[in-house]
Amino acid sequence: MNPRHRRMLIPGLLIALMVVVVIAAVVDRADAADRGDLVMSDPRITESSGLAVSRTHEQLAYTVNDSGHDAEVFAIDLRTGEVVGVTTVEATFRDVEALALRDGTLWIADLGDNRGERDDAALFAIDEPGPTTATVSARRHPVALAGGPADVEALLAEPGTDRLHVVTKSMSMATLHAVSEADLAEDRVTVLEVERGGLPAMVTDGAWSPDGETIALLSYGTIWTLDPSDWSVVDRLAHPLSQSETLAFVDDTTVLVGREGRDSPLRRVELAIASSAPTPATIATAHTSGAGVAASAPDRTVLLGGAGLLAAVALGAAGLVVGRGRRRSRRRTGTRRRVR
Repeated sequence: MNPRHRRMLIPGLLIALMVVVVIAAVVDRADAADRGDLVMSDPRITESSGLAVSRTHEQLAYTVNDSGHDAEVFAIDLRTGEVVGVTTVEATFRDVEALALRDGTLWIADLGDNRGERDDAALFAIDEPGPTTATVSARRHPVALAGGPADVEALLAEPGTDRLHVVTKSMSMATLHAVSEADLAEDRVTVLEVERGGLPAMVTDGAWSPDGETIALLSYGTIWTLDPSDWSVVDRLAHPLSQSETLAFVDDTTVLVGREGRDSPLRRVELAIASSAPTPATIATAHTSGAGVAASAPDRTVLLGGAGLLAAVALGAAGLVVGRGRRRSRRRTGTRRRVR
């Protein structure tokens, strides 16, 4: 291919990808309005990447933005989606990706590490703020993962214990690390030990049900439910939001799922626990089952159709450019032969 044509094609493919992302966001917003989903429309919330539902304050949840934003925790009224309090944390956040709430303590996981190179990962702890606006100090606990740095976007607080669990975000099967609160310190790095591997791929959030009977992990396109006794997958269902980043239990069987971006919807999803677990070979692949199929079908149809159309256009353009280049090459070769 002519280098000049190649340079023209690459920007075109990038534009096509950007259009697919925009289509996904538009579909999410339109579908959220149609379904009557809760929407966090506050302009300060643009990259919601952590969610925790209060057990003390009725109809209240907390969220945070991820990297590049101020160290703020937003209190959200789950009846309206409005911000009813902002807690400014006297700390520097680098890439917060998850929240967990237990026994009056809100844990803030500054563990995002897309490049797998951080040496300053930390778990912050503050008292649950409630629907107030205030500035608070935080307890910062430096941490590291056994086995080396990795991106982490899920923090889970096990009910009835002082155990905190994190799940790596991996293209293949993920790894579970854990630590006891009592082992955390502010003056030294605490290593989060590996508990097991083989968890679903691309986990972007997770939570423990209030009764301690169910674990839910979120990935792009799927909510996985797991048995807390051995972290085995017992069910999976499709969820309807693109670029999903947040999950929290509302009650023992219902979760809220949210995504990044402005006007972020929070969708309630009822979890249906299957009677048997899938085989390990299927864990890293997103599947659909039960109500999840119906819930996500309209979004997936539109998005796949749009993506397919753009891919076809891009491939057609690539083929056209290559074809033209070959024809011109043949014409040039033919001309030289006639001269000879």
